[in-house]
Amino acid sequence: MKQPIPIIILNWNGIEDTLECMASLQRQNYSNFNVWLVDNGSDERNVQLLKENFTGQPGVNLVFNPENLGFTRGNNAILKAILSEGESPEYIALLNNDTAADPAWLENLVTCAKETGAGMVTSKMVNYFRHNCMDNAGHKMLNTAEIIPLGHGEPVANYERRFENMGSCAGATLYSVEMLRHIGIFDEYFETGYEDAELGARAIVLGYKSVFEPNAIVYHKVSRSVGKVLNYEYLLKIQLNIFYSYFKLMPLPILLINLPSLLFKYGSVLLIDVVFLRISFLKIMLDAIYRTLFLERKRILASRREFFKNHRPVSSWAILKKMEFFLWFDIKRFVKYVLLRQPTMFERY
Repeated sequence: MKQPIPIIILNWNGIEDTLECMASLQRQNYSNFNVWLVDNGSDERNVQLLKENFTGQPGVNLVFNPENLGFTRGNNAILKAILSEGESPEYIALLNNDTAADPAWLENLVTCAKETGAGMVTSKMVNYFRHNCMDNAGHKMLNTAEIIPLGHGEPVANYERRFENMGSCAGATLYSVEMLRHIGIFDEYFETGYEDAELGARAIVLGYKSVFEPNAIVYHKVSRSVGKVLNYEYLLKIQLNIFYSYFKLMPLPILLINLPSLLFKYGSVLLIDVVFLRISFLKIMLDAIYRTLFLERKRILASRREFFKNHRPVSSWAILKKMEFFLWFDIKRFVKYVLLRQPTMFERY
């Protein structure tokens, strides 16, 4: 029998969600797995309840971090431990604690990985509170650097077939161990947010395939964890992450081909923010551009050199074909958030 698939779950002051998530794993059809349940510096009540419920439970490895390591470092610590073992499993799964997994979730992830040869498999993340509404079907990438969630808010019925995407949401995904050994784990430039987007793009650039599996269903209590840390600095970091990932990973021909689009897009964004008095957007964007050009430049260049020193990307044309041209997407976004004034999370600040 093959090594059991590790499922990594982080808990940070979310014990009720974690208990429900763990209960859903007990109902899985696919039984050859174990759980790494990691508490990320939670309060005393969370720690006590985790110990009471899971100490000594077969197939559960309890880990208690003395401080909150964030999503990236919290997962990386376990990924490193698993990958350093002499006999590694074939796959590793990540699952947010604020999810409930369908009984066939893991079974269908594994089936998809074997049938398609994908390096990562994306779950069908459905809104926990509205089962006819999608939360996430993985990522797509605009040619102007942004890596965008797919499917959010759309009808579940629109996502009934497999398709290739630009990476998975790490809230519910399956990674090939062979892929992780080759491309590496999460980049610790990130803290909580966008680390999965960069990893997915890195895998695509290096020739791996990411596939959405419609029958691997999890129900997600949208933004429970992120909502605890959402503030100006977090939102600024997301924009910095976009620039960092793009300039770290993209081959030079892609940077040159997309330069006119980048200049047009971000010049237009700044102009729109001024004209429509979108002060929060303007401040975040200007700060992100300044930090990228002057404060983060050396770090980005060092990461880029390291990446291209150790890896050989696929052809620039193959990568470009997987990107979406930005203009139509951004026109729709302009109408929705500027002209129709639908609120975004930025406008809370």
